[in-house]
Amino acid sequence: MLTTGAQLNTFITGLNADAAIDLSLLEVLIDNAKTVIEEERPWMALRRTNTDLSVFAGANAPVSLAGVTDFSRFHSREPIRVFDGDNRVDCFNQVPFDRRLDYKDVSNTFCHDLYNNQLYFNGNVPFGGTLYLNYIATSPDIDLALETAVWTQFPKRFLPLLGFYAMGIFAGGVDYDSISAKMSVSHYNTMDILKKALEKWDDELQQSELVHNDPTDYLGSQHRNGAINRD
Repeated sequence: MLTTGAQLNTFITGLNADAAIDLSLLEVLIDNAKTVIEEERPWMALRRTNTDLSVFAGANAPVSLAGVTDFSRFHSREPIRVFDGDNRVDCFNQVPFDRRLDYKDVSNTFCHDLYNNQLYFNGNVPFGGTLYLNYIATSPDIDLALETAVWTQFPKRFLPLLGFYAMGIFAGGVDYDSISAKMSVSHYNTMDILKKALEKWDDELQQSELVHNDPTDYLGSQHRNGAINRD
């Protein structure tokens, strides 16, 4: 089973009739495939909570996200919470950065300055504590020359997906001919089958989190035993 960057490179070479592809080009193709897949949905495997940052009570200076190097975007309805370590929790909703002045006095909201990678907490923070940032992460770049495990955020059985995706692009590129045309479609079809399996795996993970977090019973008439009452 594929696990390392070098093994993925060898696998792709085999798909290409044992003809090596320029390593720099291939890494760009793999990165493109990885980017497209990871941006298609908020994968459970890419959900993270960072607790390295903190705030003070009252008005706060902008908080830099520079240290959260794998940050892609916020996730969940209230993506930021502050915890004081003594059982107090407060939640913050995200509002548009271009309306920061409209919300400057509205507590429990924040703006994300994406360009400068900073957070602005509006109004006053009720108490100081650790920030819990819920976000979608990016995965590290894949080095196809190293014998180190890659794309470890996902089960290793799905790693060939990136190879088929990259080969689908390559086979339909500059040297496009009748044979490559057929192989390009075949690679894309195989990639699509694997991607559907990956999506099914992710669906099951998401459903397992929700099964005991449903505020109603199956008929919608009352709260189900063991569920969270959100009224």
